[in-house]
Amino acid sequence: MRVGVFSESYQPLINGVTTSVNTLVAELERAGHSVYIFTSRFPNYTDEREGVYRFPSINSMVEPDYVLPIPISPSIQSSIARLKLDIVHSQSPFLLGVLAGRVARRYGIPHVSTNHTLYSEYTHYVPVAPKAWTGAVLSRWMQWFYNSCDQVIAPSEMTKRVLLTEYHVERPITVVPTGIPEPPYVLASEEETRRSLGVPPEARVLLYVGRLAPEKNLPMLLDAFARIAEREPSAVLVLAGSGKSAESLRAHTHTLGLSDRVIFTGFLSRTKLDPLYLLAEVFVFPSKTETQGLAIGEALAAGTPCVIVNAGGAPESIHDGDDGFLVEDNAEEMADRVLSLLANDLLRKQMSERGRVNARELRPERVAQRIIQVYENLLGTPRTPTEEDETREETL
Repeated sequence: MRVGVFSESYQPLINGVTTSVNTLVAELERAGHSVYIFTSRFPNYTDEREGVYRFPSINSMVEPDYVLPIPISPSIQSSIARLKLDIVHSQSPFLLGVLAGRVARRYGIPHVSTNHTLYSEYTHYVPVAPKAWTGAVLSRWMQWFYNSCDQVIAPSEMTKRVLLTEYHVERPITVVPTGIPEPPYVLASEEETRRSLGVPPEARVLLYVGRLAPEKNLPMLLDAFARIAEREPSAVLVLAGSGKSAESLRAHTHTLGLSDRVIFTGFLSRTKLDPLYLLAEVFVFPSKTETQGLAIGEALAAGTPCVIVNAGGAPESIHDGDDGFLVEDNAEEMADRVLSLLANDLLRKQMSERGRVNARELRPERVAQRIIQVYENLLGTPRTPTEEDETREETL
């Protein structure tokens, strides 16, 4: 198959959508399919791979790291015509998602779209309009867009329920989580990881990975850690990520008297996160707005037991009591669960082993096969690359 992936989020931007796109593209190509990516242009960035088409972009007024594509480019439009795509797969319902729909209609090919984000939880990023008005407009837009697709993919059952009940999507919805790669076999040593972060040798590390943003519910996590720190003097909390809430969280940490017990790493690449997952004794995640929670899957793959808030789509990544604990949005309850894990070496070991086993269900190759099956069902019959495909490649 020849697949066109349309996504505002792609390299060099690093977020959950980019990770999902990278994982899917790699597995589709490993399976013998041709993938072409249509995305935003970032200043001073050059692609290492072929088959990436970038639209002119402007700076986003919402987040400094984000840009908005201007989906108008005669050269890209002519390239799309030459590529003779079999299917298009959009990764958002906005600018490039709309373009993907137009391409699908123009060339009579199926349009699949993945809903990665609970957009209703992000209306605070549009401060110029009342939240209720923004939410109503967003809901109507979601309903229109996803009902214009041939197939919708949701990363969790919770996301599917939101699409059905809040956005009234009537198109077929298939639940397919994002694949989680195994950690590499060769990693930085524990001593090296501790030294790079300034973590004392005797410290017991708790870890959060994700953006530092209002929707992540991080003040509650800091309040929970204050309770943990009182009862476990060697506990240290590492917040791995960057975002607009960094300074306010530092201030909150100072108010709690925990500045020497909370480490802000800033953004870390996956290669630096993998040894950090292994170093941590417990992964903590307070967000209530995730569609899946990729960091949870990464923690489980590394064998790190998780304590997460039972809200949004993240809980579907956890087997409560088996590889982690689900808690209410309550600092005291989260602290109690974390402390119970720190106090029980055998339980942590058992949960670590179960986490690794359970994470295998989300190996990228397994997930990609489910996506490929969606494509093949839409195309009517299974289709593998042919000599005609190779000829098309040569003429581009």
